[in-house]
Amino acid sequence: MRRQIHIKFTIGIFITLIFILGFLQNIHFSSAQSNGETLTLLSSFEMMEFSEKTESNKSISSIEISLPSETWNITNLELNFSDIRLGKEIKTIEDKGGEQDIKTISWRDYRGFAVQINITVPTIIFGVYLSGYVLGDPKLPLYVQIQGYDIDNDIPDENILGNSYLNILPEDNTTWHIQTFDDEVSLSPGQYFLVINGSELDTPFDKTEYNIFNNESGSTNGNLYTSKFDGAQWSVEDIGKPLLYKLIQRVNTSFGPEEINMTAEIKGDYYPILNGTTLGTGFLTLNDTIVPSTDLFNIPIKNSRVAEIIFNLSYSVKLQNSFFSEGNVLIQEDLENTWTLSPNINRFYSNYSVKFYYPSSWEILMVKKNNIDISLNVSIDPFNKFVFIPNNIITVDSSWEIIASSPNVVFDVNLPVLEWEPGQELQFTVNAPIAEGNLTFFLINPLGFGYEEPIEIKEVTSDEILFSYIIPSNSRKGSYIVKMYWNNATDAGVQTQVFTIVIPFVLDPMLIVIIVGSIAIVSIAVFTTYKVINNLKRKHEAYREAIFNKYIDVLNLEYFIIIHKKSGLNVYEQILASKTIDPSLISGFLEAIRTFGIELTSADKQSQTIKLDYQQSKILMSEFKSFRILLIMKENPSHDFLESIKELSYDIDNKYGNLIESFKGNLRNFTGIKDLLEQHLQTSLIYPLQIVKKDVKLKSDEKSIVNRAKTIMKRNNMDYFIVTNLLSVRKEFDAKDAEIILNLIKKKIFQPKI
Repeated sequence: MRRQIHIKFTIGIFITLIFILGFLQNIHFSSAQSNGETLTLLSSFEMMEFSEKTESNKSISSIEISLPSETWNITNLELNFSDIRLGKEIKTIEDKGGEQDIKTISWRDYRGFAVQINITVPTIIFGVYLSGYVLGDPKLPLYVQIQGYDIDNDIPDENILGNSYLNILPEDNTTWHIQTFDDEVSLSPGQYFLVINGSELDTPFDKTEYNIFNNESGSTNGNLYTSKFDGAQWSVEDIGKPLLYKLIQRVNTSFGPEEINMTAEIKGDYYPILNGTTLGTGFLTLNDTIVPSTDLFNIPIKNSRVAEIIFNLSYSVKLQNSFFSEGNVLIQEDLENTWTLSPNINRFYSNYSVKFYYPSSWEILMVKKNNIDISLNVSIDPFNKFVFIPNNIITVDSSWEIIASSPNVVFDVNLPVLEWEPGQELQFTVNAPIAEGNLTFFLINPLGFGYEEPIEIKEVTSDEILFSYIIPSNSRKGSYIVKMYWNNATDAGVQTQVFTIVIPFVLDPMLIVIIVGSIAIVSIAVFTTYKVINNLKRKHEAYREAIFNKYIDVLNLEYFIIIHKKSGLNVYEQILASKTIDPSLISGFLEAIRTFGIELTSADKQSQTIKLDYQQSKILMSEFKSFRILLIMKENPSHDFLESIKELSYDIDNKYGNLIESFKGNLRNFTGIKDLLEQHLQTSLIYPLQIVKKDVKLKSDEKSIVNRAKTIMKRNNMDYFIVTNLLSVRKEFDAKDAEIILNLIKKKIFQPKI
């Protein structure tokens, strides 16, 4: 029918065309050139960077290796230890193991006590623990000291090697009390005394009692002397009844790592540290790849002794990391592709280098640093296909480019029909060289234009890909070019196919006389056709407006609520935008002022709808029997939308009317209202949509819309798309596309991502 109307209209206006026919016969249209056009596509390429780090530390007990970032891996690790010694430890000399007694120091008793210390290996003393308690309020100081040993009399000599104030408070009821010397005390093997010195308690002014525990019997050290101080001199008190004490010490001698089972814990595995060439040295070498997954890699050092180990360390690590370089490919017909990488190369530590394994189809043309060709200063291996940038040419804040070429990959563009008319659907297939990558479709018109924006971009998902395109009705005749680009991460190609657009209904000059004689008849036909076309146009506009309003109304909808009329409670509500509002407050407000001139948009015996402008929202409340429907919108709805609300009210009443009438607060019975809302208002258009594969046969125009949605998701790197973005691909609202989207939602090909 439409074609017949088109023919009548063409005949009607052909009289005018007769006068310009002669001019048209002398006009020639130019053809598009198939050579010289290019396309540049962005890409990304993985590169490897290598570095070495060496460092030394002194007197540490564990190892921390800082890395540039958590993505770097260790490919070689060398640890060299020296001066391996035991760390600080608490050594118990005499504990509460026997029968306890107390040594009391005061102004009226003994002024001090001492106990023998036996040192068998060079040792550093940092402090001691004593067991005791204090009675009274101390006024004068007592001292804890290490003194020399008078071997002739088995008493302390006058040589004070370490000193601190006694640290036992009257209210302190703990068993052991730490005494820390002002300076560490280095002792060689031999005999010494631990002294509690109260020589300053020479007056009854300080009546405090200092009580120190000792083992009166059952001592584990039966050979230790104790001495007492009467205020004037030291004398032997006893042997085998020592004071209770512990030494805070560090043995000041070196150990071989194998002697103390020294190991390094790396990612849950323990690696033994081997003896070095001299005592106190050791080493560990690992050539396995270690994945730290942190920028501060800790290696605990373990041993079989109770005390921790301290050591000096020098280490060397070889590091490796992968990073991505921005790049692009320039695709030209009849020429090789040109690939350009622009890596961001930043030196880390010493001996830093970069390696790039390039695809087998590439040939490296040039490596540039700061826009200068330095290809002769790097290693380009055409057999193993890599470029190596050595340490000596990498400098700070330099720009880099790696330029390569690859062959233009050949593939097939199958256009079985080479002549088309305006308005027809151009269809053709493309056989991609491999089942991956993208196909980009450009259409070049007879004037050579068409590169401003691709017609369509499709992901290659099979051996043969179908393309379709509606030829605009205003297309000029002449030769057009389908230019198809294929590319993946490493290769690219371009192919072209020429076809012709012809303008139908060419007038035969022999018909001119007949046409002139039929002017009157044709004029009537033209007038009739004009009215028919106008009528069709009005119908088309009404159809287009209805589809447009359906989209605009649902996109304006922010809140949907069903309220029980008697109780005022919410039966169902659905938030369709981020705005929050108190629906009960709005409902009560509308009820209170409804009698004061609010606009009635419709009314009958069963329902009525009232409308209110509130701030930047439009609030509508539709009453129906036992419930109200409350809607909050950004803009006033169309008439069709109000009709949809009326139909929705009837369906809700039919399915849920009895439940609403007897509503007592249970909301579970009304979850199905969401489906009625989707059925009448198409609320899915508001939400992000995802594509769900269904075993449903799609029409070509539906496939086109699905592919357009895939292109948008890929471009935005998202697994969903928004309907408004899909429609904005076109410069103006397309009612046909909009209707197809609604059909795809009904078929559940497009589903909300909620």
